Amino acid sequence: MAARTDAALPATGAAPWQMTLSTLGLFLLRVGYGLVFLTNGIAKLPGQPERIFPFKGFLITRDSARGIIDYDTQGHPVGLYRDFIENVVLEHWNVFGTLLAATELLIGVCLILGVFTPIAALIGAGFQLHLNFANIHREDKWLWEAAVEWLPLLTLAFTRAGRSWGLDSRLARRFPQWPVT
Repeated sequence: MAARTDAALPATGAAPWQMTLSTLGLFLLRVGYGLVFLTNGIAKLPGQPERIFPFKGFLITRDSARGIIDYDTQGHPVGLYRDFIENVVLEHWNVFGTLLAATELLIGVCLILGVFTPIAALIGAGFQLHLNFANIHREDKWLWEAAVEWLPLLTLAFTRAGRSWGLDSRLARRFPQWPVT
């Protein structure tokens, strides 16, 4: 039996099974986060319950989201931010709640399908970074609570995870210089 040479390996130097595991890992992370955003977006649609069959756990409804952002920003040390949330976002929650639901739905669909994945993942990371910022003054939160959500989303964006069994792989073949796939 002949020894395997580097010529038989992909350009990365990894064995094919290692590349398959990396692809599978990015795929699972992408679809998993897509399901999180999609189901939370569905829960924010008017008249939706906080539970979606067949799931047993609760989701964050539109009213719950309003309560969370209101609670999280009370006493925030950045007055301009706190005033914006209180006087613009919360005062016009019908508009912002609708935008929140639509954005979560769009992020979810894009991540699940693997289309425009870097953009969807960056927007999702922005959501999570906002929640991190909303809580910077709170002592009852774990320091890294939001980071466990925005760090994987940044990973999905910067590794072009939509090319791992997603529609971005097709778009990339057609538009190889496109930075959004």
